[in-house]
Amino acid sequence: MIGTRRLDRLLLLLPSNRLGGTERHTATLAARLKARTGMAVHIAAAPALLPGLAALEPEGAELHPAELAWEGAEQAEERAARQAAETRRLLDDLHPDAALAALPWPDAGSGLLPALAKASVPRLVLLHLAPEAEPPEAVPSLGLDGAMVAAVSSPVARRAALAWGLAPSTVAVLPNPAPRPVAADRAATRRTLRAALGLDASARLLLFVGRLEKAKGAELLPGIAARLKATIAIAGEGPLRELLDRAAAEDGAGRLRLLGQLADPAPWYLAADALLLPSRLEGAPLVFLEAAANGCPVAATPAALEAFGEEAPRVASIADTSDAAGMAVAAAALLGDPARAEALAAAAARLAAGRHWAGVVDQALGLLRGAVLKAGGGLA
Repeated sequence: MIGTRRLDRLLLLLPSNRLGGTERHTATLAARLKARTGMAVHIAAAPALLPGLAALEPEGAELHPAELAWEGAEQAEERAARQAAETRRLLDDLHPDAALAALPWPDAGSGLLPALAKASVPRLVLLHLAPEAEPPEAVPSLGLDGAMVAAVSSPVARRAALAWGLAPSTVAVLPNPAPRPVAADRAATRRTLRAALGLDASARLLLFVGRLEKAKGAELLPGIAARLKATIAIAGEGPLRELLDRAAAEDGAGRLRLLGQLADPAPWYLAADALLLPSRLEGAPLVFLEAAANGCPVAATPAALEAFGEEAPRVASIADTSDAAGMAVAAAALLGDPARAEALAAAAARLAAGRHWAGVVDQALGLLRGAVLKAGGGLA
């Protein structure tokens, strides 16, 4: 006789090695699942990430140190063994009714997913980012046949199916939601933040928010600034920080202003003329949704807004080429045509308004309940 299962305790596994969009999404999802259902939510992540996760205020969720981080320099077998051991420990300590594995990359759960499968834990696997790639010669044995699998966009879902040897129809899309607009006066915020940079209200100010790395196109920023003769406020940290610091020091016009990692970049969307998204790879970029929610026009590469398909050119100025010259042209089209910039920003705001947390939480709950049913039990 098949028994019933309750969904009272959720273990959320986060195999990340830094704080970014995946981790911010995870913390908010945990808090909203807790608020929506009253279930106990436990987030397990690398000890170094816990202070940052706590600062994101996942209300009601308990944080647990666990050596789950995906480290690129580590041998795959060592990483898998470490993750598996930590996952087994967490399962023994917490006895969850279900698990949600939030993966920043397809192989980031190579140890924890088989451990969940072996323990027959109902599970939802959510993939945030995946590159274009050829089908692997050998499909990894991750125990996904018994899991519910989702991705944050249709392109990532397609790549997940390819990487994991799944039928495309079995990978659901659980989209990233947009935040609420900032409750602040745009004109006053514009004056205040521009004054902090020594700029007047009429100066051209562009914004970049993200990790300072090649995947985000951060090395293109000096070339974009030079071509547009515009100031770029750069919010973020990463391996290209030193390169950008040097470029800023060598630029006598002071066009590059590095702000560092901001706890809340939202006011800068009100102050800037446009957001730059020169990314080479994205899932469903939260930074675009933040800009859209706050009425900031966006200039982007095609890869940056791939998640939005045919909607992309209706909500942003899309570069013809994914280099500094192409991005400069796309941004200049916004700076030189305020009416078009306003129309694109309005369309993006409408898109963002349709991506709300309530719908995402309901869909996540549906997938988790589906995982419980798939595991062979009814829901109590």
